[in-house]
Amino acid sequence: MMSFPAFEVNGVLLSQEETGENFLRISIFSEVGLQRCLLRKANKKKLFSPPDLFDDVEVILKPASAGGLPFVKEYIVHSKRRKLGTNFEKFEAAGLLSRFYLANGEHLLDSSVFYKILRSALSALVDEMDPSTVVFKALFVFASKEGLPVKEAWLQSQKQTMREQVIELVERPVAKSPHLAVYSSEWLSSLRNWLRAESELIC
Repeated sequence: MMSFPAFEVNGVLLSQEETGENFLRISIFSEVGLQRCLLRKANKKKLFSPPDLFDDVEVILKPASAGGLPFVKEYIVHSKRRKLGTNFEKFEAAGLLSRFYLANGEHLLDSSVFYKILRSALSALVDEMDPSTVVFKALFVFASKEGLPVKEAWLQSQKQTMREQVIELVERPVAKSPHLAVYSSEWLSSLRNWLRAESELIC
């Protein structure tokens, strides 16, 4: 029987869930896209400390012989984002981004672009930026890079002042636009409603 070589994935851990008694099913988003795999738990005699959500991880994966999900042979946690767990709003925002990427990250044309968006958003949350502003910008840029007419359709339907403010936010780091945080929750709600109605993105 032909065996396939192990391969390496470096990315952000977006989810983990129990699957049977011996494994966790984990999902990692990286420059090459969304990768789901199985991580074996240690036996009861050994301490088992799986990586945490939103960790930057490096995993060595062994393809399954029957064509199922690959297995994690080794993993290294390169950096953690513990601050995301210290504030409910930040954790909720990170969770929304995680679910968005899990739902929409399978068939992206250039995953490296969307990986950069994800890492930038998570870094902004760690750096105490306004959660709604961070998520709004991430979804807006994601939709734009995916080829959706978010500027030409959704944004053009808004008032001129808002259009100018959104462009300011999108073209600059979130840290440069703290004064726009008062509007971001409303913008985010409007954008998500438009994406649900006018695109196939699940948000």
